[in-house]
Amino acid sequence: QEDCRDQGAMLLLLWDQDELKFLNETLQKPTWHFWIGLWVPTARTRWMWVNGSHLDRDRFQLHLREVPGGCGMIKGKSIIPDNCDSALQWICQSEATKL
Repeated sequence: QEDCRDQGAMLLLLWDQDELKFLNETLQKPTWHFWIGLWVPTARTRWMWVNGSHLDRDRFQLHLREVPGGCGMIKGKSIIPDNCDSALQWICQSEATKL
């Protein structure tokens, strides 16, 4: 998250299952895992994006368990939870700029 912030960006926020599918096809790295901007900040909280919005499970058809302090990663066509300290690559996004 810090690396993205240093670049004026944030970890990736996905809109729905179609966007996840598109990203997976674009990356063409089915065995690689990538951090995205999804996490469970504390106990008794739900999955949320780094911008503060909650994960809409209906858009992704996910069955993620809430793991306090857990972070979300893309693994193939799925989003799965893992320990936030795992060494993985990540995907940043930034706002489009007008020229």
